[in-house]
Order: sequence, then C-alpha cells, then structure tokens
Amino acid sequence: MKHLILLSCFFSPTLFFAQKNNPTPQPDTTREHWHRGDKVEPTKTLALLKITVYDLARRKIPDLDVRVLQTKTGKVWQGYTGNFGEVYFLVPNDNEYRIDAGNETGIETFREPKDSYLRDAISITHLATKFTEEIRNDSVFQTVSVAQTPTRERVLLQAKILDLDDKPLDGEVLYFTDAKANKVYVAVTNARGRAALMLPKGASYCFSTQFYPKLKCYDIPNHDMAGEMTITFNTIGTKALLKRKAERERKAFIRDSLYREQRLLDSLNQLNRKNDEIAFLHQLSFGAPMDTIKKRIEQRSAREREALAHDPIYFEKTREAVKATLYRMREHWKHKVIVTDLTGSMSPYMDQVVLWHALQLVQGEENQYIFFNDGDATPDSKKIVGQTGGLYFTEQADMEKLLQTMQETARAGNGGDGPENDLEALLLGLSKMKGLDQLVLIADNYSDVRDMELLIGLKVPVHIVLCGTADGVNEDYLEIAYKTKGSIHTIEQDIDDLAQLADGATITIGRYQYRVSRGKFIQVSRI
Repeated sequence: MKHLILLSCFFSPTLFFAQKNNPTPQPDTTREHWHRGDKVEPTKTLALLKITVYDLARRKIPDLDVRVLQTKTGKVWQGYTGNFGEVYFLVPNDNEYRIDAGNETGIETFREPKDSYLRDAISITHLATKFTEEIRNDSVFQTVSVAQTPTRERVLLQAKILDLDDKPLDGEVLYFTDAKANKVYVAVTNARGRAALMLPKGASYCFSTQFYPKLKCYDIPNHDMAGEMTITFNTIGTKALLKRKAERERKAFIRDSLYREQRLLDSLNQLNRKNDEIAFLHQLSFGAPMDTIKKRIEQRSAREREALAHDPIYFEKTREAVKATLYRMREHWKHKVIVTDLTGSMSPYMDQVVLWHALQLVQGEENQYIFFNDGDATPDSKKIVGQTGGLYFTEQADMEKLLQTMQETARAGNGGDGPENDLEALLLGLSKMKGLDQLVLIADNYSDVRDMELLIGLKVPVHIVLCGTADGVNEDYLEIAYKTKGSIHTIEQDIDDLAQLADGATITIGRYQYRVSRGKFIQVSRI
C-alpha cells in the first residue's frame, strides 16, 4: 500500500542543499528541463547549450533554477539543474545570451556563433545569497537559495509536494505554524513542486496546507548541530480541489434552476401536483391554511404507505434520498435528532422531511429536529465559525410545530455562499441527544462545510443522508462520517464501514472511487 505522506526529520553536522522558490518568469519564457539522459540533439539553426553549475567548493548544484536570456529580444529559456548539476537548452545560434541562476543575474554573457549543429558547454559558479525574510503581520515569507545550508540557529526545511501520480505541484502554499511565537512561516512550491524555509530552532511547528490543517506537528530541538528536515506530501492539489468545488457549485446552480421543470416532467409526481400535494412549505408561505396543508400531507402519505406495502424500494424508484434512507434504517434509528440543512438549495428535499414525519412507519419512534440556514441572512463576510447561527430546534413531534419551525428557518435565511454551518448545527444536535440514540444529518451534497475545524468536538457517530449524489459524494461529508465513526447514505447505498479504512485505502461509492489520506478523502477515479 502506498503511503501518501512521508515526513522525515534528521539532524546532522553535514551540510545539505535547499530548493529555491521559483522566480517570477519573464513574459516570453520557454521552460526546458533536459539533462544528460534526454539525448537532445542540436539542429542546423539551434545550438545545444549545456550549462553546469558549481558552488565555491566546486560541488555541482542540483535543482537550481537556471535562465538563459537572449539579450536582443529579452526571450528567456528556463530550466533546473539535474542530479549532476547540469541543464541543457536549445537556443538559436548567431545570438548573444546572458546566464542567470537562482537569485543571481548576469553571471556570464556569451555569444553563440552562426554554426550548424553546434554543441556548447559552459560552467558557471553560483554564489548563493543568504536567505532573506519579510514579516507581514504574523506571517513570515522567505527567499531561500538552492545552495543555502543549515546554520546553528536555523534548520533547513526542504518540502516536495506531488500529486497522486507523483507529478510535482506548482504554486502549493505551505504553512509551518509556531503557535507559541504566534508566527506562520509560509512557503510556495515552484514548478518542480519544491519549496524551502529556514526555521528557527527551539520551537514546535505544525505543517498545514490550505485544505489539510495540521498534517504533522514536531519539535525542533535547540542545539548547535546543523540540521535539515525533508517533507514529501502527495495530494490532489489546491488548484484541482478548487476546480472541483467550482464544478459542484455549477452543477448545484443547474440543478436548482431546473428543479421546477423536472418536477413538471416527473410522471411519478403528476398526481401529487394535481392534488397540491407537493411544496408544502411554499404553500404555507403563500397563505394556504395550516389545516388544509396538513390534510394534503396526510393524503399523500397515505398513498405512499400503500405503495411501500407493495414495493419496499418505492422511494429508491422515485429517487427520494431522504425517505429511501430513513425507510431502510427505520429499525436502527428509532430515537434520533435529525439535523437538516434548510438553505435555499435544499428546497427540492423539504417535502421529504415533512412526509417522513407524517408516514410514522415505526411505532414508538421518537425524533427531535434541528434546522439550519447558515446564519439568518448574515453577510458571508461577517460569518464567524462556530457563531454563524441560523439554528432552529423543536422537540415537539406534531406536524404543525414541525411545519412552523421549518417555515421560520427557511424565511430567516437568504442563501449566501455555498458552504454551510453543518458542524455548528451538529454540535447543537449533540447537546440535545439526552435519551436519544442517533444523530442524523440531512445535507446538500453540493454544498461544502464551512466549519470543518469544529469536527474535533463531535464525539458521537454522525449518520449523513446526502441529497444530490449523481456526480459523486462531497469529500467533506466522508470526512465527518469517517472521523466520527458514522455512516454515509445515498438513494441506494448505506456505507457504514468508513472508519475501518486504513490510510491509503480506497472505497467505491456509486460510480466513483475515493482514497483516504490522513483522515481526509480524495475522489480519485470514476468507474
């Protein structure tokens, strides 16, 4: 089994080399990355230029950023030295060039003659500038040369960030937090997935990325031996994760905009529409009498009881995830707190919550309900994790109180951004569980969870019913179920063995496979 994260730390009087962050490329830059094994050949008009880089001790420097600038046009060829300190470029002959390397410019200027099939070899010496440091608020940004060595006061950190196919990730932001000193050391990977920092000794640091907080925390002792720390981390990458989030938002928008049309075209709901037995909360909001709505709810639930008597998978066929799951789990979840997202995106699923309560398919079932709307119309910029609000609770089991509470929740919210305060609502649900056995979350699969840092406070299994899983399962909800030893439920699947997955293992849900990496899930393939 392949481990996705390798963290190693060692201290030695030996000197080591670090990787300099990628400098800002020139507007007209050609990236080349050829070494001795690539067998690149010159042409009639292109000279093959080999540049070998040494330090002052005549040791070859690997992984150094090297640029060749054409002085007349300003065009740049950029690459990185290989294990033997060399990099090759194909450049037009009969031109003048300047060599830059690392943070040095103008190391050497030369001219390639107008010869065909020309091979040229140049050796340069790179004089590394000591690292520089800029402090902005509590963040520390450094420029570290590839030839930087550890010092008596600082450990040299070298990080290598790769995707799941072991290809380097460019532009990944890495955070090393010293909580005691209230400082965060920030590094950004270059085109080869590498970054470097000089971290003060005698401190504890926690390594994080944008989507992976506190991957590992470790102590750096305060002694006078030169030390180096290396980190290798495989991840899907920030750009890919943001792309997936944007795609979920796009699909959620399409789903919401087509909802009314889909309901009109759904033959299974024609009778319900004819009898005004859909969109009960909307009817209530537009002035329909409570008694009339309750009567319509009972009429529809009576038909569904009859349908279930003849077909136990009736709800799977009508594609109703909430009712399908609650019906399958009816003997296991008799006494529960049901936490439900009632933001605007959940409009298509509100009827299912109402109707399940009306069906009363389990004698002696005891439920309490919490509804949340992500902050009662609070502007997104003012939402505070753990204090977002918009939470509404009812322990009364009658239909009228349930409808009133749902209506109050829906009216008070106005949508806002995609992420919702699921964990804040679940923690309230946890506090209401006295005498009850299960904590159930009904969530919009297209919405991310804004307050994942609160998950550490959730100490009971969470059973998550997901609405809208045709395009895969949102990894946030997989993580919640995994870390609480809970379960995930879709229209047709009940996944209750997530907590048994070892790090690096994969699981298939619907048409997609997911890999677990240090408690987080990554969608890796489609079947």
